[in-house]
Amino acid sequence: MVRLASSAWRREERLMGKLVGTGSRKGASAPSRAADVASQPVVWIVFASALALTGPRGRRAALRGAVCSATAGLIHLPLKRACRRPRPRGAGRGPIGPVTSSFPSGHTASDLGFMFGAAQELPVLLLPLSVATLGSHWSLVRWRKHYPSDVIAGGALALAVNAV
Repeated sequence: MVRLASSAWRREERLMGKLVGTGSRKGASAPSRAADVASQPVVWIVFASALALTGPRGRRAALRGAVCSATAGLIHLPLKRACRRPRPRGAGRGPIGPVTSSFPSGHTASDLGFMFGAAQELPVLLLPLSVATLGSHWSLVRWRKHYPSDVIAGGALALAVNAV
């Protein structure tokens, strides 16, 4: 089992405090609320379904995006078990707290896996999907569900899956 040194956790905890403070939900801007919606997996399923209805190229893009997303989503699970990194302070807010390790971010791996896979088939999707994934990942950090390095590692995993 790999453990990050406690001094590295403290540094990243300080970074989180500077970036997002306590992650208060009060007064969230419209882009922040949209990012919160984009961080929900069902949004990506709906998007893939809608994309599949646009014709043969849309179906290929949806299929490739879904396969890359699912692959990245499955590969991140053994990494979570190996790393066992605790979530940021305040991550357990809400009715059900997170039950898995924080590192790497599975949401990021899946979202970016879909984005890169779909954009390989339909390059016109790169910009709108990039905006949606960026917002989604900022939401994960803003609500203290992941450290920034968790998101970066999930992104690196998605890139590796799409490169293969």
